Amino acid sequence: MGYLLGVYVQDEWKLTNKLTLNLGIRFDQMYQFVDANQFSPRASLVYKPVDGMTFHLGYARYFTPPVQVIAGPTNLALFDNTTEAPASCPPPHPVSCNGPVLPERSHYFDVGVTQKVLPGLEVGVDAYYKIARDLLDDGQFGQAYVLTGFNYENGFNKGVELTAKYQYGNVKAYANLAWAQQMATKVASNQFLFDPDELAYIASHYIYTDHAQTWTGSAGVSYLWNGSRFSTDVIYGSGLRNDFANTGHLPLYTRVNAGISHEFKWDDFKPTTVRFDVINVFDSIHEIRDGSGIGVFAPQYGPRRAYYVGLSQKF
Repeated sequence: MGYLLGVYVQDEWKLTNKLTLNLGIRFDQMYQFVDANQFSPRASLVYKPVDGMTFHLGYARYFTPPVQVIAGPTNLALFDNTTEAPASCPPPHPVSCNGPVLPERSHYFDVGVTQKVLPGLEVGVDAYYKIARDLLDDGQFGQAYVLTGFNYENGFNKGVELTAKYQYGNVKAYANLAWAQQMATKVASNQFLFDPDELAYIASHYIYTDHAQTWTGSAGVSYLWNGSRFSTDVIYGSGLRNDFANTGHLPLYTRVNAGISHEFKWDDFKPTTVRFDVINVFDSIHEIRDGSGIGVFAPQYGPRRAYYVGLSQKF
């Protein structure tokens, strides 16, 4: 059994007609396999220098407890003198190779701007940088398809995202493109999960974390005609990590979806919406995992072509 307690206070000040300041502070206390707490300040500025432009700048301190169900300690002595005994943590199993899963503590910085450039068209760019201590991660280690949590002693996460939204008449469209990099070093808990050579490599190198994908993109467009909305969208990714210590990555992938929906209006009832969607129109094969990489045991694939019918009723 564990407990998470938290309290926060926040306020907003309109410094001028164009400048808004938000300040806050939060306190978190966790009582789980590890007891820990933290005060976390937050601050942000929103500035609108001209009509149609919004600039934001923010900082936040975060305290992230591990999910309790994947952070439970393991009694390694139960596996002594068996084929399941971890090679990276022989008896007497010191804390240095079987440390408890710790809460993540991080500093997060964010800056961005949005601008209306044409009637109905808004574009934006946002950049972020995160510095983390005891960076949380999880994976499926061994034969069992269950998640186990662990920490990296130090890590960072940075990225930039470009966005565009358009709406004019019956047409809606959007596009996003993001570049991201998350890297970490030195496993700080549940070290026994790793092979000795991989554990030693991570102790002296920054590596890509398991869920890091460098490029991610999406775009979509829809058109409303006589109560029916026709839509299509595409998803792109450069591939998740694989190979020894996540030093490689899987091939890029794209997936196209399409759909149509129609709203039926009734005299005595609120409208009913019927929709039909096709996922992965071209039936492309998307390998999410190939069974290698940190905490990855089995290959996994995205959905093949699929057809869905939906019905929704407003009340």
